[in-house]
Amino acid sequence: MSEKTDKPRILAVDDSRVMRKAMTRVLGKDYDVVEANDGEDAWTILTNDTDIQVVFTDLSMPYLDGFGLLQRMRDSEEVRFQDMPVVILTGKDDDDETKERALNMGASDFITKPFDSVQLRARAKTHINLEQTSKRLSETSNKLEQQATIDELTGLGGRRYFWKAGEESLSHARRHGGQFIVLRMDIDDFNTIFIANGKLFADRILRQTGAVLTQLVRKEDMVARIGLARFGMLLRDTDIDSAMQLGTRLTEKINAVDFESGRHILNITVSIGMLEPLISEDSTIESLVAETEKYLQKAIEAGGNQVVIKSLRKDYARTKMDISTALRLIEEGDTEFLEQQILPLTRQLYPLLAFIAGHAESELLKPLQQLKLALGQYEEKMAHAEKPKEETG
Repeated sequence: MSEKTDKPRILAVDDSRVMRKAMTRVLGKDYDVVEANDGEDAWTILTNDTDIQVVFTDLSMPYLDGFGLLQRMRDSEEVRFQDMPVVILTGKDDDDETKERALNMGASDFITKPFDSVQLRARAKTHINLEQTSKRLSETSNKLEQQATIDELTGLGGRRYFWKAGEESLSHARRHGGQFIVLRMDIDDFNTIFIANGKLFADRILRQTGAVLTQLVRKEDMVARIGLARFGMLLRDTDIDSAMQLGTRLTEKINAVDFESGRHILNITVSIGMLEPLISEDSTIESLVAETEKYLQKAIEAGGNQVVIKSLRKDYARTKMDISTALRLIEEGDTEFLEQQILPLTRQLYPLLAFIAGHAESELLKPLQQLKLALGQYEEKMAHAEKPKEETG
C-alpha cells in the first residue's frame, strides 16, 4: 500500500499488471494511486484505507470480479461505500448490456480500454472534485444534514431524505387520517442514453428533469431523486384526478425539452406509476413504494411515456365521478359506490349514445338506438322522481 501523501487517493483495480501500471503512470503525477489485482484485494484495501476517494475497476477478474466489488460497495451499510465514485474499465468486447448492468448496480461512469490518457485524467479529475465537494459538505453538522437531504446534481431531495420524510408523512397520515399519493418516475432508456452519450450529457438530462419537477410540484409535496434516473414523490392531500393531471403535465413538459447531442436533438420521455394507498398500521413507506413500482413497470412495459395510476381507497366520494373513473372502478371490482352514481353517469353517457345511435347505419349498431331510448326514459323517470311533490291544500 502506498504511503500517505497529500495527493487525492485513487484505487486502480485490474488483474492485468500492465494495465495497473499504465493507470499509475498516467495518474501518478497528480494522484496517489493504490493498486489491487482483483476485487477481493480491492475490498480489503477499501475497508482499511479511509482516504481512497475514487475507484477505477475492471469487470473481468478472478476471485471477485468488478460486478461483485461494486455490489459489495453499494450494499454496504457504510455511507462512504454507497456514495464513492466507481468508474468501470470496459473492454472492446463489453457490450451495452454489460454496461447497463453495471449502471443498474450503481456504477458512476465508464472508460474504455485501451484508454486515452487525456480521458483518464479527465475522469479522475471530475470524480475527485465531486467526492471532495461532498466531503466538504460533511465537515460541519449543518452541512452533513444538507448532504443527507439534498441531491447536489438536481437540487431535489436525496435518497435518504425521501425515506425519512416518507415515514414521517406516513406517521402523520395514521395519526390525523390524512392521505397522500405515491408517485414513481423513471427516465425511459436512460442507461442507453448514458452509454451512447456519456456522463456529462446524462447529467444535463438529470439537472433539467429536476428543474421541471421543481417547477410543477407544489411546495407541500415531496420530490426526490432516489436513484440514477429514478425519482420519487409524495403528493399530499391530492385527489386522483389532480394526480393524473400532474403526471400528464410532467410527461409533456419533460418531453418538450430539447437536448443537443452532436448534430441531433434528443427529446427524452418518462414513465410514471402512481398509487393512492390504503394506509394501515402495517404500512411502511418501503412497501407503498414497492407497490407503486408495479404500476411504473406497467407504464414501462406499455412502451414508456405513459402514466399508470391505481387507487386502493374505498371512499371515492371526494373523487369527481366521470366515465373514466367509473370504468376504473369496474376494472377494480369496486362497484358499490357506482350504484349511487347511476343517474349522473347516465346523463354523461346519453349525449354520446344519442350521437352514435343517430349515425348508426350498421345493423350491429342498431341496438344502440334502443339503448338510447331506454336511457332517455330512465333519465326522465329519475328526473321526475327528484322533483319535490307539490303540497296539496
